[in-house]
Amino acid sequence: MIREKSGEVASRVMEDVQSLERGLLDGSEQGITAVLQVLGITAMLFWLQPSLAWLVVLPIPVLLLMMRNHWQHTRKNWKTVRESAGELNSLLVEDIQGNRLIQSFALQEREHRRFMLQANDLREKTLKAMYRWSFYNPLANFVGTLGIVAVVGMGGWLIMQDAMTPGALLAYFIYAGMLYEPLNRLHGLNHMLAAATASGKRVFEVLDHPVDIEDAKDPVPYPAATLPRIVYHDVHFAYQGRDTVLDHLNLELPAGKMTALVGHTGAGKSTIANLLLRYYDVSGGAVSINGVDVRAISLKDLRSHIGYVAQDPFLFDGTVLQNMVLAAPDATEDQVIAALEGARAWDFVSKLPNGLNTQIGERGIRLSMGEKQRLTIARVLLKNPTLLIFDEATSSVDTETERYIQEAIDNLMTGRTVLVIAHRLSTVRKADQIVVLEHGRILEQGSHEALMERQGHYAKLWSYQNDWIPTAP
Repeated sequence: MIREKSGEVASRVMEDVQSLERGLLDGSEQGITAVLQVLGITAMLFWLQPSLAWLVVLPIPVLLLMMRNHWQHTRKNWKTVRESAGELNSLLVEDIQGNRLIQSFALQEREHRRFMLQANDLREKTLKAMYRWSFYNPLANFVGTLGIVAVVGMGGWLIMQDAMTPGALLAYFIYAGMLYEPLNRLHGLNHMLAAATASGKRVFEVLDHPVDIEDAKDPVPYPAATLPRIVYHDVHFAYQGRDTVLDHLNLELPAGKMTALVGHTGAGKSTIANLLLRYYDVSGGAVSINGVDVRAISLKDLRSHIGYVAQDPFLFDGTVLQNMVLAAPDATEDQVIAALEGARAWDFVSKLPNGLNTQIGERGIRLSMGEKQRLTIARVLLKNPTLLIFDEATSSVDTETERYIQEAIDNLMTGRTVLVIAHRLSTVRKADQIVVLEHGRILEQGSHEALMERQGHYAKLWSYQNDWIPTAP
């Protein structure tokens, strides 16, 4: 997984790829043409007058050394330019995404200073790269003219010796000028290729980055014959550079039942869901669906059978309908409306200015958090998977909206295997089993009633949220 800022990745994908493309297309076409011209004209010069030809080509080795030196240094300069441009893009994306926060804390002047500092850094590095070119290009042209001067001087002497006619010297002079025109083009291409090389290195850093999650070489089909039964067998997992998150976890999610994961932040609840979706792979042990290790199933096949509702719902910039049919491209309008009704979302969608064809803005900004969440649930309902994961689906809404969302979730859970991650314990009372986690281990497991009777960790969590004090055992 690439650990770069989103703006930096966008800079590599857009600007660096464009720079690399320009270097490959223009550089190869113009470069090959220029080299062929140089070779052809050089051969003609030697055929016409070998003694003068040596004078004409004498500056070429010097020019080649200058081109090599310029390429080596300019490539480094352009690499710093591209890196600075990536930082500027990252800052710009960050400021756009955090616009409301910036305004709420009155940070406009601070962000303006940050942006201007980064913009000035990019300007200075770009000027440094161009400053070298401003010396290199005139100097290369000057060195090239020395060959022309030598031809004129030597040609004049040959005319005085009656070894050459003025007309022949003029023709030779024209050929010599034609030789240095493609050489001058190669100087410009050298500069462009230096920038393209720097961009290419950044592009291939992305392309060559090792894939953390690899697809199975010989995948087996998703076991969809029956409702999924999920088993975590002796699962061990730790994020890179961090302590253990799951420590030899053994857990079963019964087929067709609802399992709820509760516990303090960092207990490993979301990690359990991430391992099932294969956003990460286990460090030890296995996660299986109906006896098939999830690592043996292709990622596309696995995830196409899972419905996932996240804490922070994500919607694309488009219409309600366009966001809905992402789950089922062939769905009819009636099927979309039925899914919206099942998710308690049709009430507000039908009142939007253009109904299903209403533009909801980037990340659904024109909708409230509860509306976005219900729309996300409707999208999963339209997908109609047999395995559902709800990750804190009601944590960011008010009590009334939570009730609507809970009704939508209840409609969605019927006849499916469900994994719910929750902080609000009131939302998981109906779960068939509740698993209490702490530091990657299971403390308690059972129904709400059984856990309350035990008066253990779950009962304490319940009392904290509901002002209920358990009696001593």
